[in-house]
Amino acid sequence: SDAYVKVLKPKDGLAKEIKVALSGPINKYFKYAVKLLNKPDEYSHITIRASGNAIRKAIILVEEIKQKIGDLHQQNTIQSISVDDVWEPKIVGLEVLKQTRQITAYDCILSRAPIDEKNPGTNRQSLPSPDKLTNLKIGQEMMRHIKERE
Repeated sequence: SDAYVKVLKPKDGLAKEIKVALSGPINKYFKYAVKLLNKPDEYSHITIRASGNAIRKAIILVEEIKQKIGDLHQQNTIQSISVDDVWEPKIVGLEVLKQTRQITAYDCILSRAPIDEKNPGTNRQSLPSPDKLTNLKIGQEMMRHIKERE
């Protein structure tokens, strides 16, 4: 209502943490993540964070980063967190309003170094082995010959 104004919380993110918002352009998040991961001496890992409806965008971002960089370890965490919203009154005499709500949150650590593999959300992106690449090339070659005969 017009009698209250929402109190904005200070941003508490670290340089190696990317908080994905529903309204933010995914290409900016992607460029920033690639920039960080291409400085392995400074950033051995980054964390992608999202909540609510932005989780879908964060997962797409993670997959694009893994495709671009390759050979990354990944650890996913999905949890329910409590968020406190505070509204201060514009009118003297009204009380401060506080509301606590539960939201779904997603964290993904992408790391060049191995991550705790005992965690159920951990997996390693493996690059195709030379055998798979060779088999792929042979398969493509066979398909080309079949099409030429038709």
